[in-house]
Amino acid sequence: MRTLLYIEDNPANMTLVEEIIARRPDIRLLTAIDAIRGIRLCRDFHPEVILMDINLPEVSGIDALSILKEDPATARIPIIALTSNAGVRDAEYGMAVGFYRYLTKPIRIPEFLETLDLAFAFASKGKIQPGG
Repeated sequence: MRTLLYIEDNPANMTLVEEIIARRPDIRLLTAIDAIRGIRLCRDFHPEVILMDINLPEVSGIDALSILKEDPATARIPIIALTSNAGVRDAEYGMAVGFYRYLTKPIRIPEFLETLDLAFAFASKGKIQPGG
């Protein structure tokens, strides 16, 4: 069983991802509605992969990424951005600051599932390079 942490404040987006992941019995989904709760869950449950919105209340996804990357206990977890910030520069910036992948909403399910599989493979084997 693999563990995925999804940090998202929008209930509709949360429900959609829950429905997609429900089709994958090999993935246990943890959820948080803000970055502070997400960071706490990450430290408590050590998920293999994190899926995170960028536009979160109080602490942004970019700031949460930085906090997690600075902590040796969470620094190596691949973090996938899932955001409505869909500009080319947004994606370039997201990759430059350290997201494993940068996905935009609306979710394209095949791309989403492929990205999760790549991130889980990276987390378990370290053989798939970020951004590639």
